[in-house]
Amino acid sequence: MSEPIRIERGGKGRPIEGRAELDAAWARFRRGMVRLAREGHRSDPQTLAKLTPIVAEATSSLNRLADELQAAEDASARNRRLLAVEEQRLGKVLRKAARQGSPAARRMLRGIAEGGPDGVA
Repeated sequence: MSEPIRIERGGKGRPIEGRAELDAAWARFRRGMVRLAREGHRSDPQTLAKLTPIVAEATSSLNRLADELQAAEDASARNRRLLAVEEQRLGKVLRKAARQGSPAARRMLRGIAEGGPDGVA
């Protein structure tokens, strides 16, 4: 892979390995898509029809990869730590509400203790 490029955001640019290749591939894809659409609109509807499945496949692939990126981010140590802090805060609020007589808070605490409907313990 090429040398990582820096993405500037708030003055804290950090390199992303492979970003230059990704940008080049994305630019090549867009240019090809525009050329094919232009050619199809000008003179050849059959050529234009070839564009739809290509764009659909690219869209599907990008959405799948975006899902993988989101899953990786969700599983990060920072996010796990933030989630644990929020779970502690929620537990504290629910325990207080249960002490004050809230049946909903009692049910939620019981659900958390039992693993809940989604298996979260």
